[in-house]
Formats: sequence, C-alpha cells, structure tokens
Amino acid sequence: MGLTLSICSPGRRFLDARPVRDVTLPGVEGQIQVLADHAHMVGTLETGILSYHLEDGTHEFAAVSTGFFEVAKGHVMVLAETLEVMDEIDLERARRAAMNAETKLNQAQLEPDLIRKYQLKYERAQIRQQVGSKSSESAH
Repeated sequence: MGLTLSICSPGRRFLDARPVRDVTLPGVEGQIQVLADHAHMVGTLETGILSYHLEDGTHEFAAVSTGFFEVAKGHVMVLAETLEVMDEIDLERARRAAMNAETKLNQAQLEPDLIRKYQLKYERAQIRQQVGSKSSESAH
C-alpha cells in the first residue's frame, strides 16, 4: 500500500491525495516521519518545515505554522494555519520580517502578549528563510 498526502490551509488546498514516498512533519514533540503503512495517528503541528518526497524522488519543502495532521489508511492529511511552499517564498521579504520582529523584541517596554506575537513572527520568518534557501539551492 502506498502513501498519499493532502495539504490544506484556510486560503487554499495545496495538494489533494498526491502520491508520496514519505512525509516529515513538524510536530509539537519533534519531527515525525510518516512512511507507507504508518499506524493511525492524529497530532498537532508546530511552526516548522514540512517536507516530502514525491514518487520520482523529488524532495519538496514548505513552511507551515501550527495546525493539525492525521495519518490514516496510507493517507496524510495536513491542516495548517499558514502554508508557503519553497518556490513562493521571497527570501528578502522573510529577512526583513525577521529583522523587524527582532527590532520589536528588543524594545524594553513590550507587554507579554506583544512579546509572544513578535517571537512567533520571528520564528515564522526564520522558517520561511530556511525553506526559501532550499529553493535557491535546488536551482543551482
């Protein structure tokens, strides 16, 4: 039995039952690799890098931030709050976002909720840079 992958976010359905060799998810307890015949499980996504190998061996990457996943009967369903695939990421914009969030975090008088907000923005920008860098690496 093979493995298929579906990825959805509030704005779009990115993949719909695409055959894959494996999927690596950023779970709240660490990276989770899913192969064909994986046991049924449901989990929470953490902000991080989601990756998968297509049937032809191509390795694809996406930046996701929070959400849920389910593995059942050879299918992985990912429901992510945000999703950016490597070819869609503007590295310069991600760098600026990280610098802006870091600047805000260095302000002495931030309320705790603003500190968390800018920590998450910084984390997402860092992940986007990592995924975007993989796109420029594969272009060479």
